[in-house]
Amino acid sequence: MCGIAGIISSNPSHQKSLLPMARLLRHRGPDDEGFILLSGKKVSHLAGSETHPSSVSHHDLGGCMIENFDVDQASVGLAHRRLSIIDLSPNGHQPMTRDGKVWIAYNGEAYNYLEVRAELESEGISFTTESDTEVVLAAYERWGTESFSRLNGMWAMAILDLPKERVILSRDRFGIKPLYVYAGGNALAFASEIKSFQAIPGWKAKANEGAIHDFLFKSLSDHTRETFFENVHQLLPGHFASIKIDARERDLSCVKQQPWYGLPSATEEVSLDESVESFRELFLDSVRLRMRSDVRLGSCLSGGLDSSSIVGAMRALSEESKIDVITSCSTHKEFDESSYADLVSRFTNSRSSKVFPDPDALIEIIDSILWHQDEPFGSASIYAQWSVFEKARELEIPVMLDGQGADESHCGYNSFLRPYVIGQLSKGRLSSLWANLKLLRPTKRKAFGSILRGLLDLLTPSAFSEFFSSRAEAAKKKNWYFGTKRILKTSSLARQENLSEHSRFMMKHGLRMLLHWEDRNSMAHSIESRVPFLDYRLMPLIFSLSDNQRIAGGWSKGIIRKAMNGLLPDEVIFRTDKMGFVTPESLWASNEWSEFYLSEMREISEEWGELIGPRVVDPFEKFLRKEKGYDPLFWKVTCLNRWRKIFKVEL
Repeated sequence: MCGIAGIISSNPSHQKSLLPMARLLRHRGPDDEGFILLSGKKVSHLAGSETHPSSVSHHDLGGCMIENFDVDQASVGLAHRRLSIIDLSPNGHQPMTRDGKVWIAYNGEAYNYLEVRAELESEGISFTTESDTEVVLAAYERWGTESFSRLNGMWAMAILDLPKERVILSRDRFGIKPLYVYAGGNALAFASEIKSFQAIPGWKAKANEGAIHDFLFKSLSDHTRETFFENVHQLLPGHFASIKIDARERDLSCVKQQPWYGLPSATEEVSLDESVESFRELFLDSVRLRMRSDVRLGSCLSGGLDSSSIVGAMRALSEESKIDVITSCSTHKEFDESSYADLVSRFTNSRSSKVFPDPDALIEIIDSILWHQDEPFGSASIYAQWSVFEKARELEIPVMLDGQGADESHCGYNSFLRPYVIGQLSKGRLSSLWANLKLLRPTKRKAFGSILRGLLDLLTPSAFSEFFSSRAEAAKKKNWYFGTKRILKTSSLARQENLSEHSRFMMKHGLRMLLHWEDRNSMAHSIESRVPFLDYRLMPLIFSLSDNQRIAGGWSKGIIRKAMNGLLPDEVIFRTDKMGFVTPESLWASNEWSEFYLSEMREISEEWGELIGPRVVDPFEKFLRKEKGYDPLFWKVTCLNRWRKIFKVEL
């Protein structure tokens, strides 16, 4: 795993930014750094003072240091920071070229690189390294942008294609790895993280008020190409962009994002037994591919079905070796799931480590977490995941598997109940609907209000708007959050009428936010996180399941539960109280954090009074007096203020 950065500009002051842009990504790639600069038709391959000595000697870069290079004629620069996972030798140094005409800076892993390499070798193409990067580069040279669909993995890449006089940017299907683009001062820059753009002359951090609104009142982020910063876009998942090197005007309109992947349409429905067999086979193969590594690997383990399934699959695929697992625990019993994680550890004979996130420690490091995240995050639960990856670094486990994507694709959230009810009623399936509702496990029964909304929505659709929109409208009535300025530019959300539609919605919206958190939390500690549930080969099967196959017998994720039979203890497969990565945020807010919340809320209402009204503190004080319940908006406003100060963001 790595970090990449680049800039397209004929202004020497911009090209001088390439080195500090890369240094701001040091945590993503502590093992090596490399650079190229294009001047006219000539590419200069350069080292930096942090380039590994073996790379300097292997590529004969001793006299080519970017710190001393004359950038006056340069128009394109690429930078790479390396975290060595596959082919640890200097052969994996980047940016990489095979013929001097096409160069790549690549962040990610192509898990099927051995299979793609074999296909290319069968066509007479030879290789000089054992790295997946060379395979990705050779695939692009052979198939162009169509090569992306042949890769099974996660990535963000920049390719300098000299014959075509273009820079190609590409991002994996689901947005597991990030890539951002910034335009300013007739320069176009791109990087793995937004903070890199701070190194560019003229950079100003200006707030995107529409994104802030969606964050506060719709609990959404990363759901469009826009970010919390004006003039900074993300390259969308499953998209690429082809950018002319010699474009006269360099702004975001130059980055025409083109989709190369979309979630599949439903194919012919097959029986549940056949689906379970196919899913088990594909999932095991997904885990097998993601266990390819030249360094030690382990897995996150919460004790829930998703992470436990990964550990169970790892055990089935590697019966002799110990599996390292790390679990986030809580001293508050009602928030602790470690007993289930212990069950899985014993069942799979894994080596278990535990972390106990501490609220006082979070106050101390929240600025560091925000700096790594680049943008505000909606819950303190992110700290539990941060702590797991911090422990992985301490234990020197550079690769960790994790369960992101299962809830969104397999209907794991309570929000899926509403479209399920609507879909069943619209098809007249009253008996199966009633049978499943009676069997709902306790945690799902708590969401019955959502089911009722679904019934009412079907009967009187004009009276009930889509869930997120309803939530946003309710939030607007809490005018203590709004200042004098009303934010009108916000995203629109369509209603979903069945489980498949809602799953697509969650894959496009909520999942992207969680993958953002996962990437930054892991890379902050130089850890590569891999997510087996997001193997694209699983998607045609998943999106061909009927609603009653997705939720059967009162259980969501039915296909996973059946597929894991024998690989996990029944107590985990059929547990009824799953929480996920959680922290006792409401308890902390009423005790250890109360002064912290109050201080931050007051400050943002003073500094950003146009956006956040002065009465923002009132409901929190009522919460402290136990006159109202905890509102997640308390954390969001607090986090927003810390972000504002860290990045010096202006309205």
